[in-house]
Amino acid sequence: MKAITRTLARYVSASQFDALPPAVRHEGARAFVNWIGCAAGGSREEDVQLMLRLLSEFNGAKEATVVGRSERLDALNATLINSMSSAALAFNDTHNATVAHPTSPVAAALLALAERRPLTGKELLHALILGIEIQCRVGNILCAPPAECQVGLSMQGLVGGIGAAVAAAKVMALDEDGITTAIGLAANQAGGLRESQSTMGSHFIPGQAARCGLMAALLASRGFTCSDSMIEGAKGFAASFASRPNLEAAVDTLGQAFEITTLAYKPYPSGVVIHPVIDACLEIVKSGVLDAAEIERIELTVNPLAVKLTNIVDPRDRGQGLVSLQHWAVMTLTHGAAGVAQVTDACVRNAVVSGLRRKVVYTATESMPWEAANVRVLLKGGKQLQSSVQHCRGSASRPLTDEDITEKTRGQLRIAYPDAAAERILAQSWRIEECPRVDAFCKELAAGA
Repeated sequence: MKAITRTLARYVSASQFDALPPAVRHEGARAFVNWIGCAAGGSREEDVQLMLRLLSEFNGAKEATVVGRSERLDALNATLINSMSSAALAFNDTHNATVAHPTSPVAAALLALAERRPLTGKELLHALILGIEIQCRVGNILCAPPAECQVGLSMQGLVGGIGAAVAAAKVMALDEDGITTAIGLAANQAGGLRESQSTMGSHFIPGQAARCGLMAALLASRGFTCSDSMIEGAKGFAASFASRPNLEAAVDTLGQAFEITTLAYKPYPSGVVIHPVIDACLEIVKSGVLDAAEIERIELTVNPLAVKLTNIVDPRDRGQGLVSLQHWAVMTLTHGAAGVAQVTDACVRNAVVSGLRRKVVYTATESMPWEAANVRVLLKGGKQLQSSVQHCRGSASRPLTDEDITEKTRGQLRIAYPDAAAERILAQSWRIEECPRVDAFCKELAAGA
């Protein structure tokens, strides 16, 4: 049996930042900028507020920054909150092969560690790239054919902690044995169920994964032990979470091809499988938004995964609205936009919007890729409007540009910071590789709270 866990740890231990291709280093910066915006944008959400109030009852040393807020928490709790807030608006990045959101737990753990030990921006970026790489490769074990993973398992909960553990272990300078143990301890805490999707429980998953990953690395650094075959063992991670696990997917082309180059950044605060529908609807309303009273029916043709994950006709609140296929189709057609303003509780509960959502019908077909969709709108009087999208914005064929990520991040930063502070943080985030001390940057992240 190939030693998958140790092979991954050996690669992480030996990795040198300057040996990474420039494109990979730049993608690390894109992931970090996108994450900073997502963490700030979600920092005022109700579930984050509730979690902060709870943690304040148990919090230890007030050593770590909470992005966009004045509170300070111990490193483990700050990691949980910052990962959770980055997922709160469903705006975080996506590894499409596994549907994981890899930067949320990794960046959160690294930010907390940066206030416990001297850490340069280059060291942070290196560890971020490695944490993303390893967790996505471990996720591929469960998802790359012939492997199959139960749809009810949350990939964030399964692999996010492993990514956070790898990143934390790297900046803590653990050796191959220590990194192997950190991976194993993180794998031992893997969990999370998609049944919680669209609830506060869903956002708790990446928060807890980040916290567990950081704890795994801290334990490993103190001599805590674990099996060194936790990924590939007969009773280990791969066998427990997948049928026909593809272990080779974790190590094939390791160090030559990089999973971070396949990350997708969301242009809309919704599940990625909804994005092609939003794009098609935006195309339809280029000449003007539609009058709700004139709409007879909205017909969607989508990939079956869109239906499995986002078929919510009557979302009860904003959380469910974020991942409701029907809600986004209606709001985009009648508002001509698909942003945070289109998914407030008031929008979700609006009687006219609710009535229109019931006019949305869908056809799910395997021949339709996840990044494609067809939308047809039937209006009173027989007029029909139609648009097809083959590759949605944010997909591999139409990735967001640096300018797109900048504008997206700017908008989210302004939720938590005054304009001047938002611009300063945005510029510093893009230049994180040049940062001499990340703890100084962390202080900026609390300035607008």
